[in-house]
Amino acid sequence: MWDRFARIAFERGALLGLVVLMVYLWLAPAHIVAGDNAEFSTLGALGGRAHPSGYPLYVLFLRAMSWLPLDSAAHRASVATALLAAIHVVVLHAACRAWGARAAAAAFTAAIFAGAPIVLRVHTEADVFALNSLVASAILLVAAPEGPLRGTRRAALLGLIGGLGLANNLTAGLLAPIGIWGVVRGAREASSWVAPLALALVAFVAGLLPYAYLFVAPDAASWGPVDSFSDLADMFLRKDYGYTSHLPGGTTIPVTTSLGAHAMLIGRTWLWVPLLVGLGALGLRCVRGVDRSAWWMLAASWVVCGPVFASMLHVETHGVGGYIGARMQILSAVVLAIPIAAGFEEMAERSTRVLSVRSAAIAAIAMFAALVAVALPRLARVHGRAVEAGVSNMLVAMPPSSIALVTSEDLCFGARYLQLARGVRPDVTVVCWAIATRDWYRERIAADGVPLTATSGGPASIAQAAALLATGRPLLVEAVAQEPIVKKLPNYPVGVLRRVLPVGTPLPPLGWIVDRQRALFEVFDLDHPRPSVDDDFAAVAHKRYAASWRDLSRALAAAGDREGAAAAFDVGRQLMPD
Repeated sequence: MWDRFARIAFERGALLGLVVLMVYLWLAPAHIVAGDNAEFSTLGALGGRAHPSGYPLYVLFLRAMSWLPLDSAAHRASVATALLAAIHVVVLHAACRAWGARAAAAAFTAAIFAGAPIVLRVHTEADVFALNSLVASAILLVAAPEGPLRGTRRAALLGLIGGLGLANNLTAGLLAPIGIWGVVRGAREASSWVAPLALALVAFVAGLLPYAYLFVAPDAASWGPVDSFSDLADMFLRKDYGYTSHLPGGTTIPVTTSLGAHAMLIGRTWLWVPLLVGLGALGLRCVRGVDRSAWWMLAASWVVCGPVFASMLHVETHGVGGYIGARMQILSAVVLAIPIAAGFEEMAERSTRVLSVRSAAIAAIAMFAALVAVALPRLARVHGRAVEAGVSNMLVAMPPSSIALVTSEDLCFGARYLQLARGVRPDVTVVCWAIATRDWYRERIAADGVPLTATSGGPASIAQAAALLATGRPLLVEAVAQEPIVKKLPNYPVGVLRRVLPVGTPLPPLGWIVDRQRALFEVFDLDHPRPSVDDDFAAVAHKRYAASWRDLSRALAAAGDREGAAAAFDVGRQLMPD
């Protein structure tokens, strides 16, 4: 009995996986912490279609886990995701062993990956990337030359995993080189090629079946309608994002900048030296030893999901853009786990001191704990209340029945989460202006009595603002994204937004505006650690607070109230990220 327990716990990585699970559950945020995170938290509670490509497998998983007895939908979704992430660590450990590493090398490799800062963050918050990593490691495990299955079963299972992977995140397709190699190997291992390849194709199609959910998903929190196979194809191919773009209205980033950011990401994830060991081992396995074709396909998979994908990813490499891009590139680090474990194995074979399996497992757990301790201060800030509080404070400050035009994804998806999943301020309408170009979205907003005219993008027009003001409802805008309105129509700050008034309407007295802002900020939820300037969404939330007081400081200075201007400036300075 003990021998069997020890084999499972130490040789198969179960003990490491259990420790990772406990830590990840502890780290899982109880609040929304980013834009997509807010969307998936909402969908986990209510069901629906996420932004393209819909991510139906992950949404269905969140719905299946919505029974968890936790206080918030965000916490339920993050805990469910942390469970996937812990399972992934065990599967990654098995994949490393299937490619030739022994238990000790696999344990150290899995521990380093599990404790990487970007992994600790992304794999413990509600988003598709923990499941994406699990799919990738499952492909690496089953496709390995010494994988657990042979012949038809290998080919069929790889087909199923591939289909499920695409039903979660299209980037799973970047592992096609090693996945297809595994299917072909399975076919060659069988007595006939026909049955394995046919079953692999059938299983692949079966894996795509979660996309059928998009036809019946509820609309309240959904991205858009899927009423036909044409709609489904547009969703799958990300038509709203321009098919090949990763973000709507994305910018162009130099390839060298993107590749440099990718190199920094995988270097920090793998602590640099293990990364160099792994790249060296990958090169050696491709030119000598057995199963060279498998290693060549593994190398091809890494090139595709690493440098090639990074060069196509036109998102900023710092701030919010840096976070968005980094989570999309974790897949590259997953693939590199295999050669890194192989490199560790070669080093162990040359060493005169050999750790026992039990000692290696305990040492790997200690390493994981140390990595968590190093990452914890920043993780506490980005997983704190700053983002959700920022959205909540925006809603609290809005006048009754008002309309807000926002563009930032944390405000857009965050408001939907608080309104739909938490029941906060259902009387106000928050318009996500970035998707107001879509007919379905304008129709949905029109049902709330908010008239939106067709637009090809960019800020809202003065005519659009006039139409919204004509409803008689208060209008607020996110100033940074609605510059024409802010420049041409009278407006003043209300919380982190600006209230817009009709042409010719006099502004309230400046003293009244300042007093109202002070009263709002006294009731705002600011009881959380102040983020650092590089804490992406959390930092942006605090920059909005500071910007409102900076604007008031300028207005007071222009009015000759130097003392009031200095006081307002000081409030803004205290709210700025460190």
